[in-house]
Amino acid sequence: MKFIEILKSAGWYEIKEQIHYSKGSWELVFDTSSWIELSTASNPRLFDVPVPEECLAQWTVNLIEHLCKAEDERVRLQTEVERIRT
Repeated sequence: MKFIEILKSAGWYEIKEQIHYSKGSWELVFDTSSWIELSTASNPRLFDVPVPEECLAQWTVNLIEHLCKAEDERVRLQTEVERIRT
């Protein structure tokens, strides 16, 4: 599967073959249908992304990483605002 090859080349580590992958505090799990569940340390159910067709594999890896980075940034900013308020 081209998607898995691209995922691994982007630094994702295989926890359970073709089911569960992680990169730092980010995780993705292929559910029983054709969806991938994304999670971060701060959000156990960040988003569901469809398993891509081969022509969209790189785009989907980019989307997954963008969503995870955006969530990490949201949490960082929220923490900073709370720190400033106190």
